[in-house]
Amino acid sequence: MRCVDGAAPFLARHQERLATSWSRWFTGAAIDLAAVAGSAIAATKRGRGLVRVACLVAVRGKSAEVSVTRRPLPPPPARWCVALAPKPRPEPKARRCHKQADRRGIEELTVTGANETLLWDDAHSLLEGTHSNLFVLVGSELITPPVAYGLVPGVVRAELCERAAAFKLTVTERTVTAADLVTCDALVLTGCGIGIVPVTECDGRPVGSPNGRARVQRLHVRLFPGG
Repeated sequence: MRCVDGAAPFLARHQERLATSWSRWFTGAAIDLAAVAGSAIAATKRGRGLVRVACLVAVRGKSAEVSVTRRPLPPPPARWCVALAPKPRPEPKARRCHKQADRRGIEELTVTGANETLLWDDAHSLLEGTHSNLFVLVGSELITPPVAYGLVPGVVRAELCERAAAFKLTVTERTVTAADLVTCDALVLTGCGIGIVPVTECDGRPVGSPNGRARVQRLHVRLFPGG
């Protein structure tokens, strides 16, 4: 969770997503994030940080072992350079839609040296990043792969989709291909750790235009006024 000055602006969205996925892994009701992580969130007073709540399946049964960690919000790179994963994601779509503590499959696809790796599969083309969701900006339209394709429904993705109209943007959910990266005004990544950022290049090739990337930077400022 992204935390600013002792508060987690998207806490309700995190709680909603957790409740949706909880029964897949655990029994009973989902934990209350505000209660479990409240002290870690409050510790970001007069600063910014990332609070992570990890829920692991206990050795016996389906009860959850919960841990909470906090770290400073890392400074963003000067340029966002991404790479396409070397091979498609092999997991079933239904499993990919849930955020998981076990990231070994994703880590195997991560390209060393890139700020982010874009994941894909043969059926749906581009899906998401290893820690982010993706959009392409074309004119006044934000295009993003549907969650049904098998991607994690990120909380910043949801916030941007809901508030896009206030920024005079429309959101379309459809297939995004590598060809879209050639013609778009900007490739956009969203996530709690990064906010909303424009990609500078993909696999060494420029992506988007200076004007498109500047528009994305302004979106970040409006959705994350506290940084």
